[in-house]
Amino acid sequence: MNLNILHMIFSMERGGAETYLYNMLDNPEEDISIHVICNHRGSAHDRLEERTGDIETVRMRHILDIGAARRIATYCKEKDIDIIQAHFLRENYIAVLSKLFNPRIRIIWTAHLIQQNNWIIRFLNRIFSSFIDRIICVSKAVEASIIEEGISEDITQVIYNGVDTKYFKYIENGIREELSVPSDTLLLTTIARFHKEKGHSFLMDALKELKEYIPNFRALLLGEGKERDTIEDMMEEYGLDEQIMILGYTGDIIRILSATDIYISPSKMEAISFSILEALSCGVPVVATHVGGVPEIFEKGNCGILVPFGDEKVFAKAIVELYNSRSEYRHMRENCRNIVEEHFSQENMLKDTYGLYRELGS
Repeated sequence: MNLNILHMIFSMERGGAETYLYNMLDNPEEDISIHVICNHRGSAHDRLEERTGDIETVRMRHILDIGAARRIATYCKEKDIDIIQAHFLRENYIAVLSKLFNPRIRIIWTAHLIQQNNWIIRFLNRIFSSFIDRIICVSKAVEASIIEEGISEDITQVIYNGVDTKYFKYIENGIREELSVPSDTLLLTTIARFHKEKGHSFLMDALKELKEYIPNFRALLLGEGKERDTIEDMMEEYGLDEQIMILGYTGDIIRILSATDIYISPSKMEAISFSILEALSCGVPVVATHVGGVPEIFEKGNCGILVPFGDEKVFAKAIVELYNSRSEYRHMRENCRNIVEEHFSQENMLKDTYGLYRELGS
């Protein structure tokens, strides 16, 4: 029996939900066909087109867009869609509304974020959730936030994000030389869009503090976003221009991670971090904020240090402690990849997700 799965996502940008979808498209199963509907072309739409031709654009103006729901239902009938997997709030609601016109469709909500909704959305979520079949939660923290909203845990299922460990692995390379980073210099890396929730301002405070202990470190910031100008101003104000390099989005992620001594994650909130998992898969220990689903990674084994968000002194001292504890550091490096392979591999995520499709489609 062949199953047709429709993924609904607002647009393809550069984030965890998009990586999740790429994982599905890059690892097809013979009995499962993946289709995609977006509201509009996002900044990474070309990458999506490289992976599949089964893409449609349907304008979704708001969360209760009945016209869009009707068009989705028509598309599902034409393509013989069995299951809609919807990403984020707008797509979730419109997917459920499409059942008004196509009652046979099964619905999966995908919860990529910790829920922090107002009372109206919480009320609507409880109503709409009664018409869906399963909520995939990317961490236990996400699941807890959903249950706290009054949604039944009977329809929730935790499936951790998975990393392609065949791709994300240590490789010998000369990226340090290309970036003029000496071999004996502490190299830190973070990969995140420049958005307030990713904690770049807090990171600037922590790196200013770190400079008091380790003056010759280098920190690579990979990403783009509306907060970049603010961060560049802070770099200048704090005298960190020589320590920090902003590289934007780059195709050298594997090379950079392989050369990195410590991955740093200063986020204010994370459901669970693909970037942390990718760093661990390359054998890089992590200093991260104790937020959202991040502690669930550290519970699986000794792979770094968790710190409270907002305490720049503790963050800086954790980097110093980890860097100076050479025997402990080497032990962590040995653990990092094993943790991902056992608990957060792409293989595990695909197995669980495809298993859910077959369960609902049977």
